[in-house]
Amino acid sequence: MTERGYGAVALAPQAVLRFVLPSLASLLLFLVPFRIDGRSTILVAELAAWLNKGLAPALPTLILLIAGVSALASLVLSLRRRERGLLGMLFCVRWYWVVLRLAGAAIAALVLFGVGPEFLSGDRTGGTMVRQLVPNVMTLFLAVIFLLPLMTEYGIMEFTGVLLSRFFRRLFRLPGRGAIDAMASWLGAAPLGVLVTMQQYERGSYNRREALSIVSSFSLASVAFCLLIASILDITAIFLPFYGSVAIVSVLLAMVVCRLPPLSRIPETYHCEARNDETVPAGESLGRWALLQAVDRAARAQPPATQLRHSAVRLLDLWFGLIPTVIAIGTLALALAEYTPVFAWIAWPFELYLGLLGVPEAAAAAPSMVVGFADMILPAVLGQGIESELTRFIIAGVSVTQVIYLSEIGALLLRSKIETSVPQLAGIFLVRTVLAIPLFVFLGNLFLD
Repeated sequence: MTERGYGAVALAPQAVLRFVLPSLASLLLFLVPFRIDGRSTILVAELAAWLNKGLAPALPTLILLIAGVSALASLVLSLRRRERGLLGMLFCVRWYWVVLRLAGAAIAALVLFGVGPEFLSGDRTGGTMVRQLVPNVMTLFLAVIFLLPLMTEYGIMEFTGVLLSRFFRRLFRLPGRGAIDAMASWLGAAPLGVLVTMQQYERGSYNRREALSIVSSFSLASVAFCLLIASILDITAIFLPFYGSVAIVSVLLAMVVCRLPPLSRIPETYHCEARNDETVPAGESLGRWALLQAVDRAARAQPPATQLRHSAVRLLDLWFGLIPTVIAIGTLALALAEYTPVFAWIAWPFELYLGLLGVPEAAAAAPSMVVGFADMILPAVLGQGIESELTRFIIAGVSVTQVIYLSEIGALLLRSKIETSVPQLAGIFLVRTVLAIPLFVFLGNLFLD
C-alpha cells in the first residue's frame, strides 16, 4: 500500500478520535488553567488537594505504615536477594537504599509519636517532611498516576513532539515532546513533570542526557508555589515582574545549561529501544505527519485494564520507594541547615559573588543561594528577614529556578531509572545557581527601579 493510502487508512475518523478524546481530556486535566475560588490552578492539582484534605486524618498513620513496611521488607528481601516478582521489584534494593528506608521509617515514628531528639523530630526538620511535604507528594502521586496514561499513551506527546521538534532541538538540544513535560511542571507541580519524563525515558522516547536535561531545566515550580515563595519573602506586590523574570531566566538557563558540563557530558544512551524519531519525511506536511504519529501511537495504546494495573504498580513503587527516602534525605538536609554552619561555610564564595554584583545584604543572602539544594522552601525561610526588596526578589527568583531539590526532585531522580548521582545533581544545581544570580540581579534592578 502506498504511503498516501496508508495515511488515508490511519486517519480514519474512529482512529483520529482515539487520539483526540483522551488527549483533550489530558489537556483539561493537566495543562489548562482554571479559576477556582479566585486562584489559577489545574484540575489534577485540585484533585490532589481534595484527596489531601479528605485523607488528612489518616495520612500520618498511612505514612508511618508505608515507611515501616518499606524498611522492614527491604531489609529482609535484600538480605535474601529475592529479585523476582512484584515484591522483589519493590523491596529488593541496594544497601544504601535499605539504610535510607530504615532511617526514614525511624524518623517518621519519632515525629508521629513526638519523641526523640529535636533535630530529627522537630517541626522545622522531620516535622516539615512528615507533616507537610510528604502528604502533599503522596496525594499528588495518587491523583496523577492513574490519569497519566491519558497524556503518555494516546499520542499527545508524539503530536507535540513533531510540531515543536525543530524549535526545541535548536534552542534546547531536546525533543519537541519535552514541551509537554515543561508545561506539566509549570502549570501543575514539579514532580508531575518528572513523572512524565521518567515514563517517557523508560519507553525509549528520551535518551539519558535528554531526560536529565528536561528534568533539570523544565521541572519548574508551579505558579502556586511561586506565589507561596513571593508571600514568604513579602514581594507579592511585584509578583507580575517576579514571575515574568522567572519565565525569562528559566528559558535562558534551559538554552545554556544543556550545553555545559555536567549535562553536556552525560552519555546519550537509551533505557530500551529508541522511539523518538520526530523527523518529518520529505513531501509530508508538518501538521499531517504530527497527526499520523499521534494516531499511530493511540492505536498501539494498551487496554485500560493493563494501564490501570501498571499504574497501580508504579504507585506502589513510588510510595514504598520514595516516601521513606524523601523523609530521610529531607530531614538530614534540614537538620544540617538548621543546626550546623555547614551551609554558611559553603555559602562563603556566594557572599563574595553577590558582593561583586552589588547585591545589598550579601552576607545575609548568601546561605539562601545554597540551601535550596536541600529543600525548595528553605531559601525563602532564611531570606524573609532581609530588608532589601531587591535582595528578597533575587532570592525568590534563584530559589524557584534552581530546580534540583534533594527533598523532592532529587530523591525522585535518584530512585528513577535515569541513572544519576548526588555529585552530578549538585553540579547541575551549582551551574544553574551561578548563572541565575546575575540574571536576577539585572532583572531586579530593571523592574524595581
